[in-house]
Amino acid sequence: MWCSFPQRENPAVPGPGHVAYTLAVSGVTTASGSQEFSTLVAYTTSRPWTSPTCPLGVFLFDAQAAASLGQARAFVMDLRRLAAVPVTVDWFPRLDHRPGGGGGGVLGHLAKSQQPQYLQVAETLLTRRSEIAERLGPLWPGGRR
Repeated sequence: MWCSFPQRENPAVPGPGHVAYTLAVSGVTTASGSQEFSTLVAYTTSRPWTSPTCPLGVFLFDAQAAASLGQARAFVMDLRRLAAVPVTVDWFPRLDHRPGGGGGGVLGHLAKSQQPQYLQVAETLLTRRSEIAERLGPLWPGGRR
C-alpha cells in the first residue's frame, strides 16, 4: 500500500511516499461515534539485498513472487522496521484515490494463508527481539521506543 512511511530522523511525521506492507489494522469508535483506524506497516524496498543470508525479519521477493503480489519488480520486506500510524490521508496519500473503481493505494495482496507468517515474525521481533525492532510512527503505546 502507498504509505508516507516515516523516516528515522523524524519518526512521528509522515515521510515521502513509499510502498509498505500492511501487517494489521485496528479500529476504535470514538466518543462522538466516529471510527478511527490505525495500522502497523512494514518497510519495503526495491533495493537488492546483497548479503548472502537474511536476518530474522527480512524477506526477499523475486520478480515472479513480486508480480504475483501486484508489484512491478523484486523487493525486500524488512519486518525489523515497523511503523504504527493512523489510517489518514496524511499517512496514506492515495487512500481516497480509486482508479477504475478499486485502489485506495492498495497495490497487491498476500494470500491469506501467508499473512500469519509475517505477522508472527513481527510479533516475535517486537516481544522477544525488541533490540532489533525499529519502531516508527506516532502510535506506539507508551510512546516511541
